[in-house]
Amino acid sequence: MVYALDSERRDDLVARSVEAVREVEGVDLILWLAGSSPEEAVVRSRRGELRFAPGDQVVDDRGGGWNVEGDLSALLGEIQDGRFLCSEYPDALARIWSALKCPNAGDVLLSASPGYEFVDWGGADHVGGGSHGSLHRSDSLGALLWCGTGPASASARARWSLRDVAPMVREHFSIREGSRG
Repeated sequence: MVYALDSERRDDLVARSVEAVREVEGVDLILWLAGSSPEEAVVRSRRGELRFAPGDQVVDDRGGGWNVEGDLSALLGEIQDGRFLCSEYPDALARIWSALKCPNAGDVLLSASPGYEFVDWGGADHVGGGSHGSLHRSDSLGALLWCGTGPASASARARWSLRDVAPMVREHFSIREGSRG
């Protein structure tokens, strides 16, 4: 993450940061929010630039609605029958939007290329076991196993996500969201 700490110069600092990391080896995607009302997410890769925001132009695999503009190849995505499809970056639009809208997120976010790792400030990494900050399928997809909880079959949902796990566990133990023990 890159933080623009001077709010009066944010737009200039974001633009300069995007240009500075544009050709850095190991950076796959550059992400930031642009515009003020309405805001839109921007994804830039060596393949192109895509802008998007919540809307009703296309629907993703999980039913989220989005308005998209620009080069879909930035995410190696495509639109078919009103659906945004992106196998290389699972749940790309929702994950990017969520990351950028996180209150503690930087102003520019970077996603590592497959085979690269971003080491955190403490010097920790996960080389060979999942990257810090990668949205690529090689660092995003994993196995989901359950026993004694969850749906009757794996086909109950077309695409599973980590955000499905907590509700599944809460339901199994009859815990309402937000309750404590």
